[in-house]
Amino acid sequence: MAPNTPDPQRLGGLAWTRRTGGLLSRAERLRVLRATAIGQWENAIGRAKLALGRIPAAAARVDLDAFVVPDSAFAREAEEACAELPPTLQGHSYRTWLFGNALAAVDGSTMDDELFYCGALLHDYGIVTPTPGRDFTLGGVDRMLRCADAANVGVERTDLLADGICVHATPGVRLEADGAIGCYLQWGAMVDGAGLRAWDIAPDNVAEVIRRYPRGDFKRELVQMIRAEAAASPKGRMGLLVRCGMPLAVRLAPFDS
Repeated sequence: MAPNTPDPQRLGGLAWTRRTGGLLSRAERLRVLRATAIGQWENAIGRAKLALGRIPAAAARVDLDAFVVPDSAFAREAEEACAELPPTLQGHSYRTWLFGNALAAVDGSTMDDELFYCGALLHDYGIVTPTPGRDFTLGGVDRMLRCADAANVGVERTDLLADGICVHATPGVRLEADGAIGCYLQWGAMVDGAGLRAWDIAPDNVAEVIRRYPRGDFKRELVQMIRAEAAASPKGRMGLLVRCGMPLAVRLAPFDS
């Protein structure tokens, strides 16, 4: 394993997800529960900041136009795959790309732009077809790998992206352990899904992202999708997150729909 490459055997990693199908052990459930509780506390504090209009100084300097769509065969393959998704999930995918990039800019983090773009477009691909005993992130990995194969992307880079797609569904990800791709896939998606870290993005940028990629009936459809995934894999990550109140968090996100 190369330096700074996340351990694929860790909770939520590529090898772990393939080996377990996403099934959590008792110890892993406790880890996820602790991370979820911390996230709920951080969300409460962040919502107070949002209500008071307190955003990081760096957030006001983020220019969405600086995030350019990669001009590559892989990106075009990912766009075609994303177009297979329901319209609300397509919008979520593109919003995840922009929100994730905005948060990375605020944090001073760097990423592989092409991998992050393709990952954002495909990170939830598998949630539209829940499969009993198989974590939904593997569906996104499978579709991404077909795109990467068509574009002749190397194995080292596709493994890194596959790991990021898998781990994005694990609460409590950290840059040093889980890498930028997985962290900003999760954090960008959770801005859109539950309003987490929305307080770290300038309100004008949030509004512009939604203008470019309207939400439609996203809250209702997302709740339906995560409940279906939880029913298919009740002992997996989404099953636990639904029991911890994720549907309510989605409904309470600071967006109209």
